[in-house]
This record gives sequence, structure tokens and C-alpha cells, in this order.
Amino acid sequence: MHRVIVACLVVAGFLALHHLFAADNVAELKPGLLARIFDMGGEVTDFPTIPADKKPAVERVDSTVNVDAAGEKWPGTELDDHIYIRWTGVIRIAKAGQYRFFTISDDGSRLFIDGKLVVDNGGLHAAEEKDGTIELKEGDHELKLEFFENEGEAVCKLYWQPPGVADKELVPASVLFHKPAAGK
Repeated sequence: MHRVIVACLVVAGFLALHHLFAADNVAELKPGLLARIFDMGGEVTDFPTIPADKKPAVERVDSTVNVDAAGEKWPGTELDDHIYIRWTGVIRIAKAGQYRFFTISDDGSRLFIDGKLVVDNGGLHAAEEKDGTIELKEGDHELKLEFFENEGEAVCKLYWQPPGVADKELVPASVLFHKPAAGK
């Protein structure tokens, strides 16, 4: 009997610690995706490899990804051509199921969820839509969206179609989060 009580106390303690750490992790998340915007200084024809020591021209939090900067500078920057942007964070899934994601971009974009390529809309092109599907469980999933702009118009938008929804819609700010950098 003593062993059963001790085992129950150990399990209860483990569950309490797990709940505490899981709650702390959720509490650390802040709304929006972290956007790192790089000035590439010249022609960009594909997704670049960014050296670890290269600092972004702009680093900020974007609540959604919904930009159409036709003939203008990228919003909130002095950059209009030859840029690369990487949004990172978490997408919170309330209901498990098959999710369809869409990117509309001019030039290239690609979306990764939990490290898996979901949408590949790469290349130099006018605004073009591509989509992909992924099965997601309820909870938080790592998200990375990459975009590059060579010259001309600049567009990057992220849409989704959750299970049971008839039409695609902009991925709402209410499901996008990031973990702030230390000291911020």
C-alpha cells in the first residue's frame, strides 16, 4: 500500500510540474510573428542563405502577413527592392484536422510548419497564389514564412482554410504568436 501511495504522489508531482512548465511556456508567448527584414543590397533571384552575423535592416513584430506594396516601399521600412523577410513564431491550432494554407506573393514565398514545407511559391514572378495542406493537432506549432523581393511590385499574404470552413481567409492575428528575445 505504501508503494502505491508513493507512486501516486510521484505521478501527481510530475503532472503538476509538467502543467507548471507548459503554462510558463504559453505565458512567454506574445502576439504576432517576429519579422526580420534584410536588405540584400543587390539582385535576389531565389531564397538567400543569410550569414549568421548579418543583421536585419528592420526587426519587428507583425500581427498578420498581409502586404501589397505595389510600387511603394515595404511598409515600415525604407526598402523597396532586393529584400528578404523571414517571419517566425507559433500558430495556435484550436481544432485538430486538415488545414490548407495559401501564400500570395510577388516574388517568392514559402511556408514551413513544424519544419515541414507546406507551401512552395518560389521563383521570380508576379503576384501568384500557391497552396498546400497539412494535418495539424490541437496546440502550438512552429511557423516560418520566407519571402524575397527582387524588383517591381512586392506582395506577401498568408491565408488559410481551417477544417469546416468553406473559403480561405487571412490567417488571423489571434492565432499567431512569437517568443520574445531575452531582455525584451
